[in-house]
Amino acid sequence: MDVDQSRVFNEEEEVKKREEKERIKLEKRQVRQGYRSLIATTEANRKELMNPTNNGLLENVEKANELFKKVFGTNEATMDARVLVNAADLGVQKAKQLRMGQGGFDENEYVTRLISKMGGHEIDNEQQAMDWTKVGKIAMKWSRKVPTMDFLLGPMAVEHKTRTMAQRTRVVRDPKAMRKPQELREEDIARQENETTKNVMQVNNILEELNRKVNLFELVINPESFGQTVENIFYLSFLVRDGKASILEVDMADPNLGDVDEDGEPWVPAEGANVQPMVELTEVPTAEDYQGGLLKKQMVLEIDMATWRHLIEVYGIRRTLIPTRVSREAQEKGKWYG
Repeated sequence: MDVDQSRVFNEEEEVKKREEKERIKLEKRQVRQGYRSLIATTEANRKELMNPTNNGLLENVEKANELFKKVFGTNEATMDARVLVNAADLGVQKAKQLRMGQGGFDENEYVTRLISKMGGHEIDNEQQAMDWTKVGKIAMKWSRKVPTMDFLLGPMAVEHKTRTMAQRTRVVRDPKAMRKPQELREEDIARQENETTKNVMQVNNILEELNRKVNLFELVINPESFGQTVENIFYLSFLVRDGKASILEVDMADPNLGDVDEDGEPWVPAEGANVQPMVELTEVPTAEDYQGGLLKKQMVLEIDMATWRHLIEVYGIRRTLIPTRVSREAQEKGKWYG
């Protein structure tokens, strides 16, 4: 194969890759559109779907199952979970509304047919005895349990136990052997601050002083203490939960690239890109932002001693951005904490 044939072959491969990428993007867009339509239809027809005679809820679940066969992304899987949560909520409410006499079951007709089946009817104003054996034989067809006879379980005679009252003697303590408790004064009590709130504010102040995006691991990892590394991650999680800070995947070759592409789709890093988790302060979202579609995302970060040492070596961390905290004794001599 000469150079020209190799170049043509590579160009054909690139064209196939682009076409496959466009096809996948189109399928994902169609699946998301189907889920959005299904969610909107379910929300608009909640009252009709809770009707006992309406099978629309089952049809929606079947449609969701068909869409799930084409799901291969986290965003589409999240929308599928939302559909199932809505269907489960509607199913619970629909079950709560079921009552005797609804859904086509008439208890009066049932009792009448049961009496007729057992041969019970009035003859000259006299009630004829009902044959319960007929009903028992019918019920036996649907039960695998063999009928048994009842028997008395336990002794025929029971010996009653008499309760004996024990005499208790009162313990009299010697006043001379008793010790007086230590008396505390206001100045003896040292008020203890809320350490969590103080440390969360410290992390927030450090991010404000940096005033830039900072690598997640360079921020939270303390090369001197694995325990304080875990604590730093814990304190940072409060800022992320409250919307004061965000963690983004950033391509270090183009740090200004956002989390969505030019089509508004989730940004997918190129193969082999130097992607690192970066932390930055953000404006706290308002209630209108959440109503407009902003979603809270949660992440579980697992770290152990081996990973901690590996990250220190990979990122060359020699000092900590969050200063090492000095542990304070729970109780000092002559001081009590309240």
